[in-house]
Amino acid sequence: MSKNGFLLVIEGIDGTGKTTLAARLAERIRRTGRSVALLREPTDGPFGQRIRALAKEGRQNVRPEEELELFIQDRIENCRDHIRPALERGDCVVMDRYYLSSVAYQGALGLDPRMILERNEKIAVIPDLVLLLDAPVEKGLSRIAASRPAGPDLFENRLYLERVRSIFLGIKRPFIRVIDATGDRDSVFRSAWRMIRQSLEDRDPSAPDKPDRKDA
Repeated sequence: MSKNGFLLVIEGIDGTGKTTLAARLAERIRRTGRSVALLREPTDGPFGQRIRALAKEGRQNVRPEEELELFIQDRIENCRDHIRPALERGDCVVMDRYYLSSVAYQGALGLDPRMILERNEKIAVIPDLVLLLDAPVEKGLSRIAASRPAGPDLFENRLYLERVRSIFLGIKRPFIRVIDATGDRDSVFRSAWRMIRQSLEDRDPSAPDKPDRKDA
């Protein structure tokens, strides 16, 4: 599909700061004069709500194949109803998680990551840029514990996240850029913004503005 817009995805294990960074980047991109659509997966649609319920209630009665199917259906709806229309309008779409999360998280449950990747790339819009936030699992879990006193949810146990991180780092696509997420939020933001500016300039040298001094 021919896209007029730009699809930016923020990925990584839990505790790497994806949601905070996605919102901050969306605001920074708006300041360049671009229209921005800030989206997330799972979505708030019926399939996404079911996925979120599994995260809290547990997967005891759901096979990995069934869970993957929920993600696929949620993604099909998201691409159809939100991502493609926004790109056709010329928006910069900023995604808090996308299909590489399915590859890593469902792959860590025992499904074939290559199969998951191939299936998703048949139904999903291919990103222009993926920023993969990487940090040791212990670091991510400590951040989660600090922000959620009740403790990590069922998606966030240590051994599982180790497998998730390994799969993330093993995915090879030319649009993926790995960012060290162990630093403070400002340093991670600056690294991310430099990569986004370069990618936008490669597509359209006249599109992005020069960064604010505080963003450089």
